[in-house]
Amino acid sequence: MVSSGTKKSSRSQLTRGDWINAAIDVMVHSSVEQVMIEKLGETLGVSRGSFYWHFKSRDELLTSILDQWTQTATIAVQEHLDRGEPDAARRLLLYMRLPLKSSRSLEAADLELAILGWARRSEVARGAMARVDEIRINHLSELLIQMGLSSQDAKHSAHLCYAFLRYVAQRRDMAVDARLMLIDRLYKSVLEDIRRIQK
Repeated sequence: MVSSGTKKSSRSQLTRGDWINAAIDVMVHSSVEQVMIEKLGETLGVSRGSFYWHFKSRDELLTSILDQWTQTATIAVQEHLDRGEPDAARRLLLYMRLPLKSSRSLEAADLELAILGWARRSEVARGAMARVDEIRINHLSELLIQMGLSSQDAKHSAHLCYAFLRYVAQRRDMAVDARLMLIDRLYKSVLEDIRRIQK
């Protein structure tokens, strides 16, 4: 992520990603309304012309933030887990612990909270949030089906897990260890439910 001290001297040095990351930083620490081209240019040490080298408008920048968030915080994460862990039960636990895995994961949770706030006022952000929610719920459902649940039970448990994950990810007032304990308890409850259903 681009810090406030980062200075780029020309549009050839500055990338599209630099603008996106600078805008994300503003969103997380302030609001989407404060994402302004001139202010971002001052932060990055370039003129407005540099912005228009990469984007047609502020709306395109905001849409790019949503696209990047969808890809990196959802699709890429799920593909990485699917490739790296063959066991569905283990993969579910890793998925549930993802929001607290590292400092980058915690920053991603802050961005998600900012997007949630934005979605209350923007149809575009609301649509992106709905698509991400659907992708994540479907992925959780698939894992739970692989673990032995019916499609209906898997969908119900997926919604429960996802709602709890979003809550835990946003509780920055709680220590990470305490939040991980809550996640692990929910995971054990899910396993117990699956065993009970399968009897």
